[in-house]
Amino acid sequence: MTRLAELGPPKRVTVYCPPGSKEDCDFYRCETCGQFVDCKDIRQVMWHRFQDEHEPLELDA
Repeated sequence: MTRLAELGPPKRVTVYCPPGSKEDCDFYRCETCGQFVDCKDIRQVMWHRFQDEHEPLELDA
């Protein structure tokens, strides 16, 4: 399982909401692995959005 820390340092971004979500969302559920994604963390968005097959990320405590 890939750890979030392995993807680099945190970088906060403007909130990304996938199509069909409400505009003011902070989290969405990944359709591939079912994990909730923090839309303000580009590392999580990139991991879940741009890989066809993936496992959930192991989040830092």
